[in-house]
Amino acid sequence: MTRPADEGTQRDAGPVWARNDRRPRRRTLTRESIVSAAVDIADRDGLDAVSIRSVAAFLEVRPMSLYAHVSSKDDLLDLMFDQLAGESVLGDQLPKHWREALEAIARRTRDQGLAHPWTIELLVDRMQLGPNTLRVLDEWMRAVAPLAVSAEEAWSIVTAVNDHTVGYVTRVSAQRRAVPSDPAAAGEWTSTVNRYLTERADSGDYPYVGPLLRHGFAAQPDNFEAGLAFLLDSVEEKHAPHA
Repeated sequence: MTRPADEGTQRDAGPVWARNDRRPRRRTLTRESIVSAAVDIADRDGLDAVSIRSVAAFLEVRPMSLYAHVSSKDDLLDLMFDQLAGESVLGDQLPKHWREALEAIARRTRDQGLAHPWTIELLVDRMQLGPNTLRVLDEWMRAVAPLAVSAEEAWSIVTAVNDHTVGYVTRVSAQRRAVPSDPAAAGEWTSTVNRYLTERADSGDYPYVGPLLRHGFAAQPDNFEAGLAFLLDSVEEKHAPHA
């Protein structure tokens, strides 16, 4: 997905964290307050609603005043993702057992992704290299350290669990967006979809998925925990020490 350049800005070379930005900044604004406002806007109205102008309006300041803290919308998007990444770090709360640790991180990632579904769009659309994002990756690797596997094997385990989690968030978020927010409209929409799914199941054209289609849209199984257990069972069978 290609995003238009933001108002009156040019993209700087390299990620925002790698540049030595010594421009003076107004005391009435901070980078953190700007990023928090952008997150609030994205949560409320979606990622497309985020711009330098919309954040300035949210904070009741002139758009140009934000450029002393954030040089472009691209930087703002990266900072938004990294701020939320920092909130997902478990730190001392990370369980010591590798399996419990992976479960805890995966569930925290799932919950945060569902609370802020626009982060998945950023994850797909942009390279994430911020310090908090790297802390998250380091914590994933720390979780599997007790397995005493090579760095390459550890990374394969981590990415498999993370890909499962991100895929789950992507699917559930898409389903939630499909259903109208108004309760009456949502009920009518669900009834229409369920009739369609039942008709498709009864057609006999889908003999394997047909039984699931008959359950209806709202009754599709939540397979996050089952999929996570499937992955971790495989890891345990291959890498965990046996008594």
